[in-house]
Amino acid sequence: MRAEKTERGIPLSETLAVIAGKLSAQTIRLLGLGLASNLPGKVSRKINPAVLSHLAAQAREGVVAVSGTNGKSTTAGLLASILHHAGKKLVHNRQGANLVAGITACVVDSASWSGSIDADYCLFEIDEAALPLVAKEIKIDSVLVTNLFRDQLDRFGELDTTAKLISKGIDQNHSNAVLNADDPNVAQMVPGSRRVFYGIKSLSPNEQSALESVALEASASSKNSELSYCASCGEEYSYTIVFYGQLGHYACRKCANKRPEPGIYAENVSVKAGASSFDLVYANQKLEISLPLPGMFNVYNALAAAALAVELAIPAEAVKSGLCEYSTLFGRSEKLSLGGKHLLIQLIKNPAGASQAVSAAAADPDAKFLIAINDNYADGRDVSWLWDADFELLSSCPGPFVVSGNRCNDMAVRLKYAGVDPSKITVESELSAAIDAGLALCKKDSDTLWLMPTYTCLLELQKIMKTRGCPLSGT
Repeated sequence: MRAEKTERGIPLSETLAVIAGKLSAQTIRLLGLGLASNLPGKVSRKINPAVLSHLAAQAREGVVAVSGTNGKSTTAGLLASILHHAGKKLVHNRQGANLVAGITACVVDSASWSGSIDADYCLFEIDEAALPLVAKEIKIDSVLVTNLFRDQLDRFGELDTTAKLISKGIDQNHSNAVLNADDPNVAQMVPGSRRVFYGIKSLSPNEQSALESVALEASASSKNSELSYCASCGEEYSYTIVFYGQLGHYACRKCANKRPEPGIYAENVSVKAGASSFDLVYANQKLEISLPLPGMFNVYNALAAAALAVELAIPAEAVKSGLCEYSTLFGRSEKLSLGGKHLLIQLIKNPAGASQAVSAAAADPDAKFLIAINDNYADGRDVSWLWDADFELLSSCPGPFVVSGNRCNDMAVRLKYAGVDPSKITVESELSAAIDAGLALCKKDSDTLWLMPTYTCLLELQKIMKTRGCPLSGT
């Protein structure tokens, strides 16, 4: 029996799926129940399970995806900025809902009521475990992989499992793979695919000594690095320089296997408390990039976005303007002003990401600190990762410190053992009160409250800031 179709030849069930999804999204937003980033996708899929496949296939220049442990949202946001500067129309799940239902909700929301998509690209941030599921429904032309770190071990299990899931998603469509050459766990993925590599070549002369010293010290402690072994002979890699975690320049001690030479790379990298800069080099071009984001991790995010943009043949001027004029996404190095006081919000969720956020905050002489930790399902139930993050970097900061969330006491203990004076630590489980306490610490115009929440704390913060007339991005 043939499916009933509309006058435009679209199956009636697909049109109904789009209408139902859009109506549910409007209802959720009208009632102030959330961003409607997941449920509408579930509603649409219930009516027509193929709705995601049919809508995404309408993108004129294809579908690209960003996956990996840390930096997915920011990297996808930076790439979206580049593509917008190139005049491209996008469907992009910028709210970060990166499972199948969330991606479906995104394309349904972007579609017309009749089920048409007007976009050059579908740009999706995709959860590592969801990538092979999405790839079954959508032809993904290119997949960018940021890095691989331990994250939500109660959900993902061993790191090797995560690598296999991503590889399966790439192999599903024979996608082009844009890979981080500096992360050996990423660089040796999908050897049978077409691969493009990006990486950092050098640091700025003024900061190289200090940054190398910090990186090598972190490597020696092995707190944030993942053990990486040669894919050819199984020997553990050795490093000449470590930028953070296991990201750096490496080679096998036993055979000739080593870090692949990246075709797109950054040199003369300089990292400051609130921003960073580097020279982006590729195909005989050198672009001077001033990035309005702090931390080495954001240099990698920008470099990754540029690498995929180059793969898509985006003009150099759009690459540069897209990076330099980037406006931050929800909770990812997002800057706000509330009552004349400055806040910088940086999501933390695992040892490597938290260490980089803490490192950036510790470099700010006027930083005040609010760390909010929950252990809800979306955060990962196991908070032992707090002991693997480099909170010791805060021991030399003057403080004071505010801790919040349902695991605020655990965080207070962690700071104590990191060398922070307990008398400088304020414990306030209720996040709204904790924000007030943190803002009260900001006395000077130059002071910034660095607010580092886990995911569900970030969602709560989103609601709090909206009621205070200072909404976060995407709300």
